[in-house]
Amino acid sequence: MTMEIDSIVLYIHIACGFVALVTSALAFATKKGPKAHAKVGTAYSFAMLGVGITSTILFFFGASTFLLFIGFFSTFMVMIGWRFGRNRKGEIETIDKALLGLGVIGALGLFALSGQIFVTEEGPLGQGRSFGIVPLVFGIICTALSVFLFILHKAEKLPRGKNRIQVHGIFMGSGTIATVTAFTITVLGSNIFTWLGATAIGTPLIIYNTNLVKKDKIKSDM
Repeated sequence: MTMEIDSIVLYIHIACGFVALVTSALAFATKKGPKAHAKVGTAYSFAMLGVGITSTILFFFGASTFLLFIGFFSTFMVMIGWRFGRNRKGEIETIDKALLGLGVIGALGLFALSGQIFVTEEGPLGQGRSFGIVPLVFGIICTALSVFLFILHKAEKLPRGKNRIQVHGIFMGSGTIATVTAFTITVLGSNIFTWLGATAIGTPLIIYNTNLVKKDKIKSDM
C-alpha cells in the first residue's frame, strides 16, 4: 500500500512539474497584464505549489533531503512572485510575513545540507563532495532574496507600479530557473552542470528583463 501511495504522489509531482514548465513558458510569451498573462501565471503558481507539497510528501516516503529543499526553494520563489503580481496596493499581510519566514528557514536548511555534504563527502543521487556547491549556491540565492524581502518589509510598504513588476519578475524568474533545473536533471541526469546550468543562464536574463521594465521597454497593465 505504501508503494502505491508513493507512486501516486510521484506521478502528481511529475504532472505538476510538467504543467509548471509549460505555463512558465506561456507566461513569458504572453503580454503582461490582468488577462492571459495573469491567468497563466496563476496556473503556474498553483502547479509549483503542487510541486512543493508533493516534494514534502515524497520526503516522508524516502526522497532525499536535498530534493525536499529544492522543492521548497522553488515554491517559495514562485509564491513570493505571485503575491507581488497580485498585491497592487503594496500592503504587507500575514501571508507575506509567513513567506519571508519560510525563506529564512529554507536558506538555513540549504546551508546546513551543503555543510553536511562537504563534511561527509557524500552528496545526493550518488554525487560526491563537490556537489556541496549546489545547495550552497541555492542557499546564497535564497538568502539574498530573503534579505531583499526583509528590507522591503522594513519600509512597511511593498513596491507598487513599475517597481512591483520588477520584483514580481525577479521572484517568478527565480522560480522558473528551479523549474527548468528539475527538467534538465530529468532529461540529462544529475550532475553539477545540470543543477547549476539554468541558474547560470537564467540569472543574467532576469537582470536583463528587470532593466527593460525599469526603462519602460516592457509595457504592462498589471
